[in-house]
Amino acid sequence: MPELDSTATALRAAYRAAGLSERHLQCLQSCIQLMQSPRDDDQQKLLATIADHFGAPHAVLLGYQSGRLRALESLGGAAITASRQPVRAALAPFLKWPCKPFVRHTPEKAWLFYSLDPGFEWLIPIILRGRVVGVLAMAGYADQPAPGERDHQLMTILSALLAGRIGHEKPQPATSARAQSHDLGLLSPREKEVMSLLPRGMSNSRIATTLGIAPGTVKTHVERILNKLQLEDRSHAAARAVELNLGNSGL
Repeated sequence: MPELDSTATALRAAYRAAGLSERHLQCLQSCIQLMQSPRDDDQQKLLATIADHFGAPHAVLLGYQSGRLRALESLGGAAITASRQPVRAALAPFLKWPCKPFVRHTPEKAWLFYSLDPGFEWLIPIILRGRVVGVLAMAGYADQPAPGERDHQLMTILSALLAGRIGHEKPQPATSARAQSHDLGLLSPREKEVMSLLPRGMSNSRIATTLGIAPGTVKTHVERILNKLQLEDRSHAAARAVELNLGNSGL
């Protein structure tokens, strides 16, 4: 198969076809740059970037350990503070593995914010090695539309990137050229093509159609990518693809 076309026009068309807008990808790029920065205030900027992208007036980044939550950064009316607080009963089931991003549509009362009549409350678990280590949450205005499928896909990638920071582990520095070369050298040309499409939120069937191969072959390639690069799941593979600039996306 010919190499993936890396022109700006072709990339924009590919992103639109995949349903992941350039605006989503710009947000992802900005967040990655902030995560790789050593500055102390960049975590606050990271939360502000995410909240601004979705137009959310309230946002909070929480650490979770031993049944208690602690606000690491917050914007607007977060009800959880920097001191560790027990998880309220209604929220506890959401933090049990396996869990997924969850939207509470027009809730009577937000769980994590001092917000009257919120349009939605969006909770994105941050997972490391099969356990919840944090939560990224936002609340919107009463007349604001709730997040959609592509929004969930973007946040799943971002939560995978955040996992190392929130999981009480040393943050990984920006990927060096040597580390990039090593990881890329482990992958076959086809595996690199498959991996380059993961950040766009494509299913195995969609990747198979794009590359002209069978869905079962895509599944095998994804499994080999996870094994070779020692990644936990598809979301972490998508995050790593962005870090490695696969597909020449410019991220």
